[in-house]
Amino acid sequence: MASANPGRAAMATFNCAGSINVNVHPVNGAVDGKSASNFRCATPDESFPAQLTISGSITGSGALFYEARTTDTLKRTDTGQSLQFTIDRRFDRDAAAASGNATERGAGSQARDSGTGTFGTGTNLVTFVITNNYMLDVTT
Repeated sequence: MASANPGRAAMATFNCAGSINVNVHPVNGAVDGKSASNFRCATPDESFPAQLTISGSITGSGALFYEARTTDTLKRTDTGQSLQFTIDRRFDRDAAAASGNATERGAGSQARDSGTGTFGTGTNLVTFVITNNYMLDVTT
């Protein structure tokens, strides 16, 4: 098929699934996390193991939610190839308790994600473990 923009690479979409663990640090505003070992991505042509690294800052918060802007790195663990993208995420928890249920969703110009799971609190830390129906779509 002829490209509409000769000289430009064709766009590719990566559909990823697995689970992520994200730490939100309310005191210093940092957000960090990574995918679990079961994380995989696919294109229409192939499926491959991958690792997602999340790093950013809190941009808003309320009693039961945190909003963050993160710059993420998606790395193919079989080839070492990686790409970076920015995504605005929202983490919601169902109660102001020490633990409970959580949802996560995000969107950016290149990526969108969502999933559900649990949260737990520690000293100056809220950890979101998004294990259910987590999906990430990235377009390059």
